[in-house]
Amino acid sequence: MDWDTYYERFYDWAQSTRISRISSLTSFGASSEVAEAAQELMDEKAASRLIRKAVEQGVQFTPREIYDLSGCCDTSAMNALLASSKCRLTRDQLEELCGAVDDNVLEQVASRNHVTLFEDEMEDDEEDKEEPDFDEEYGEEPAEPDFAPGFFTRLLMATGLAGLLSSEPRQHPGRCTGDCAHCPPHYGYRYGRWYYGHGHQYGCEFEGNGGASGRTTRD
Repeated sequence: MDWDTYYERFYDWAQSTRISRISSLTSFGASSEVAEAAQELMDEKAASRLIRKAVEQGVQFTPREIYDLSGCCDTSAMNALLASSKCRLTRDQLEELCGAVDDNVLEQVASRNHVTLFEDEMEDDEEDKEEPDFDEEYGEEPAEPDFAPGFFTRLLMATGLAGLLSSEPRQHPGRCTGDCAHCPPHYGYRYGRWYYGHGHQYGCEFEGNGGASGRTTRD
C-alpha cells in the first residue's frame, strides 16, 4: 500500500486497521502527513513503528515535527529519527529533546550542528563555585600581620599606665600628717571608725595625740 492511499483512508478506518496497515506501507509522503498520522494513532508502540519505517524510507522531518513526535514515540524511534536528521537544529531545539533521546545521540547531533548543550548552566555552575577556605586549600590559617603601635597608641598606653601607678596607695610616712581622714588603719583609727568614741586623738600610734602619753596635739 502506498502512502497516498493510507493517508486518504486513515480517518475512515478504525484504530486497529490504522495500526495493522502500517506493515503494508511501501512508500511515504510528506513528513507533515507522516507526523500527523503518528500523533493521531495515540499509541506509542504503533507511532514508533510508523516513524522508524518512515526514517528507513528516507523521510526527513523538520525540527518542529521532531519535537512534536517526541511526545508520542519511544526513545528508540526518536534516536533513529534524530540521528538521521539533516535539518539544522539549534541548541535550544536540541535541549528541548533532552530526556526523549539518549544522551549520546543528543551529543552527536549537537556536535554535528556545532552547538554546546546546556552552556548557560555550565557557566552558572562555574560562577557559583565558592573560593575554598584558606585552611581547606593550604591546611592552615594565614598568619596575622605584625602590629606596630603608632604614636597615639603609645601615648594612650603610657597615660593608662601612669594612671594605674598614680592610683596605687602611697606609703604612710609613719608619723602624723594631720590628714586624719586618710590616716591608714592603725591603733586608735581602724576601718573607718574611731575607737570608744574618743576620736582620732585617742591612742594614735602615729603621734596624733602626742604618742602613748595621751596628750592631745590636735582636736
